[in-house]
Amino acid sequence: MNALASTLATDPFHSRFGCPLPRTMCDAITWRHMSWANFTERFSPTTGPLRLGSWTACRAPGGRTEFDATFGIGDTIITCAARAYGPIEALTSMLYDAGFRIEILSFHQQSIDSETATFVLAERDGRREWSMGMDADATLSSIKAVVAGANLLHR
Repeated sequence: MNALASTLATDPFHSRFGCPLPRTMCDAITWRHMSWANFTERFSPTTGPLRLGSWTACRAPGGRTEFDATFGIGDTIITCAARAYGPIEALTSMLYDAGFRIEILSFHQQSIDSETATFVLAERDGRREWSMGMDADATLSSIKAVVAGANLLHR
């Protein structure tokens, strides 16, 4: 078995969906032989200090979009708004204003059947974490991945 075949055989994402994880993610993390449940628990945590409540978008002047969101932070619900060119720009601005300062270093998306998987490498104070989000909507998939990254980096 060659090195690529060996890697794919132990990749829980490839085992489940038939396509590999982003190469830079494979090079940076130890995930081989994880079950799918452990993989999603590690890279898409459903618990943490930050929870996404709602997300809406509407066109604004100048090619921008007005984004509105609600987040749960601990026991508090906050509403946020940002005018930006894209959802990730808006989301990172909202998170920054809420005290979740992260930088997106790498962003990958893959279409899988009726869903989109998004993988994000985020950094905070020199610490880096990979995260994943999945959703039928590509934008919500990316938002889930960034929120997961913020939760991993603010534990």
